[in-house]
Amino acid sequence: MSVAGVLAMVVGSAILASGADLRGTWSASSNSGQRLAGTWTAEAHQESGGAIGAWALYDAAGKILMQGGWSASKSLKAWNGAWRATTGRSGEYSGTWTVQTPLTPEARLMDMLESALRAVVTGTWKAGANAGSWSIRAFP
Repeated sequence: MSVAGVLAMVVGSAILASGADLRGTWSASSNSGQRLAGTWTAEAHQESGGAIGAWALYDAAGKILMQGGWSASKSLKAWNGAWRATTGRSGEYSGTWTVQTPLTPEARLMDMLESALRAVVTGTWKAGANAGSWSIRAFP
């Protein structure tokens, strides 16, 4: 495993244990029809309006298959982010994600994440040649 992979796992574990501002579940599908599901956490960065967090991918038995971190920043009408993860083996993966939202241009990233307390939030993801859609749900 690379140094970056170990660092991603350590950072992800530290964020999960740090008492995140918000947490929830996510699901995703790929353009090839694969379905994925897991959990996420978010920690706001008030100065920038962005956020960082951790996420994990689980199998049907509840075992963590992959875990890592994510970050995001906001443009006028969308939030764009990056994610990185490692598997328990030697694999390392990274990609990008985006979400469109009906929230006002002044809204913060945490406003978008908090809206997942009331309704499902959706977006798209990409990792190399793979792409698809995702959705999140949040709970206090």
